[in-house]
Amino acid sequence: MKKTKETGVGFFLLGAFFLMGSLVFGNEALDLLEGKITEDQVTVTELFKKKEPEILPQNQEPILNDERDYSSRWKNRLESTGIVYQSDSHPAVTRVALDGLLEWGLVEGEVDQGSGQEQNISDSRLKRLRIGGLLRTFYHTDLEGRAVFDDDGYQGIDTLKATVRLNETVTVEAGKFRPPFSQEYRRDPSVRTTPDLSPIVAQIAPANTLGVRLETQKGPWQFGVGWFSGDQDRNIPELDGNGFVLANVSYTFDGRAVAEESEQTAENRAAQPGHQRWHFDYLYNTSSDLEGAIPNGQRHLVSTGIELSSGRFDFGGDFLLANGGEEMAWGLVLTGRYWVIEESLRLVGRYNYAGTDSPGGLSIGYGVPGAVGDSTQALLGYSTVLPADEFHSFYLGLDKHLIQDHLLLSTGVEFRFLRDDNSGDSSDAFWRAGGRAAF
Repeated sequence: MKKTKETGVGFFLLGAFFLMGSLVFGNEALDLLEGKITEDQVTVTELFKKKEPEILPQNQEPILNDERDYSSRWKNRLESTGIVYQSDSHPAVTRVALDGLLEWGLVEGEVDQGSGQEQNISDSRLKRLRIGGLLRTFYHTDLEGRAVFDDDGYQGIDTLKATVRLNETVTVEAGKFRPPFSQEYRRDPSVRTTPDLSPIVAQIAPANTLGVRLETQKGPWQFGVGWFSGDQDRNIPELDGNGFVLANVSYTFDGRAVAEESEQTAENRAAQPGHQRWHFDYLYNTSSDLEGAIPNGQRHLVSTGIELSSGRFDFGGDFLLANGGEEMAWGLVLTGRYWVIEESLRLVGRYNYAGTDSPGGLSIGYGVPGAVGDSTQALLGYSTVLPADEFHSFYLGLDKHLIQDHLLLSTGVEFRFLRDDNSGDSSDAFWRAGGRAAF
């Protein structure tokens, strides 16, 4: 029989198969062909083993792919986006940036002033127009300045300070700026959750004033201490007279960061994403000036609370106390946020309680506060201020984020309950709307 080319190729492949089998199975292949052993007695290498699907234990949760930046939800201010110049190689100037904030607000409702007297609140205006910039120079120094305006003709210096980073963990800042007191007040208006400050915060929070502050960080712990002038001014306060000391301590737990830096397994790391921060702020005021940087001249101010983030939900709680002045005041602020549509539509809620041991010791503002609320005493920015002994408020609103936190529109309703021994109890409802643009 004449061998064809195809027959030669067939014998070659058959021989190659038996050669590979002898290399893989060794002598066991010949023994199997001769009937000396059965198939169960053949040792199968990893190359030919059938891969069985991996079955997770019943108590092990599937690995989650959660890439949310939870800590950014609680940032104290927006990063400037108006970059004019940036260079890491320049010997003197490494960055020049402009920033600004435009904020508008509207409030509609009626206020029960007691004895059957009703006051209509219909207030809408440009709350804040702020323009400023940042200059980053050598030795890790930032120079910042911001001027603020509103439609009532208020003009002044909101911020004028220098920040020096001595190393990766120690920072010093000096100039005119907002003292970082309480969970709500330490946040810039460009990132605040609700349209206005809570009444208890507006009543006791210190004004923007001159000061110097040192901050250091060790792992999740952060410590800060600063001295500030007791004077308040639309532009530059004076250093004469007494001032106040502000001390801060906080502990931050960022689940993803902790998990990635540790040697935990993937399944444990999956359960970690989230954000938690606890803080304690204590302010001691040496001035008794009722028109100074500390409203009502209180001596001791305390703020302590926690912020939490997980999934689409954020929660913040803060307890505040002011004592040692004309009146003693205390309060509670609870804030909740939920992303109905992530990064687009968010539901916002806030409950605020305030109490005092003095009749009429609380001052509750109505209407739309202007920019004056961030540069002097906050209550001066409201068109109407009423006294009270006890106060409750509930706010529920929707925020539409058009460009992250840089451009948003908001609307919501607020219910207020006041108790006053002189004028009696009152309950009021308001509709709020507003918007802000920041760069």
